[in-house]
Amino acid sequence: MPRTRKFLRTTAAAAAVAPKSYVARKYAYLLICGLSMGLGMATASAEELSVDEMACALDPQCKTPFVDRRLRGVSATPSIRTPGSFDRTVNFAFNSADLSPEARKELDVVAETLNRPNVSNLEIVVSGHTDGVGSPEYNLSLSQRRAEAARQYLITQHGIDANRLVAKGYGKAQLLLPTDPNSELNRRVQFLNPNYSVSSAPTATAPVTPTSPAARPAADATAPAAQDNGL
Repeated sequence: MPRTRKFLRTTAAAAAVAPKSYVARKYAYLLICGLSMGLGMATASAEELSVDEMACALDPQCKTPFVDRRLRGVSATPSIRTPGSFDRTVNFAFNSADLSPEARKELDVVAETLNRPNVSNLEIVVSGHTDGVGSPEYNLSLSQRRAEAARQYLITQHGIDANRLVAKGYGKAQLLLPTDPNSELNRRVQFLNPNYSVSSAPTATAPVTPTSPAARPAADATAPAAQDNGL
């Protein structure tokens, strides 16, 4: 009888513990899956261009097709990319133009790009863009300050010629993803070669049109005829 009671107590304890253990394991599994998905999404959204790809995007002589890997896995329809430009995710403090440590690292890579021999003489427009949250006036002012902060960092920390860089804020007027205005991918800094189209356009040479005999001017009747010397 004591053995039976002991067995029943053990069985009841096991039964009581089992559900808790199962629930704990289940939540742990869901937590791990959630973290994995979160990290995967962060990695996908932070997949930036390489230095070679950014330099090629600015260089009109580079013929490698441009692929924005930042948009992989994004279902929203992006706007048409401006030729001679690339986007970079440059993070700022909330409601501020202060560069975060991550933003400085991103701009360090951009500086390496701008110092490449094939683009080191190009003028660059540093354009600030926000998402669709907030008023147009506020976003325009904030994006201008952020673009200027990025410009100043490239000048002071990397010695980029100030005459090469122009800061321009667009606010939410040029969303990268117009169909998803609140997406974080809209918050970006764009680097643009404003002379890209002019530099890449082939030089047109006017064709030489042969003149037909009928179109040639008639000889002056008053001019003396040329003598045939038989030579």
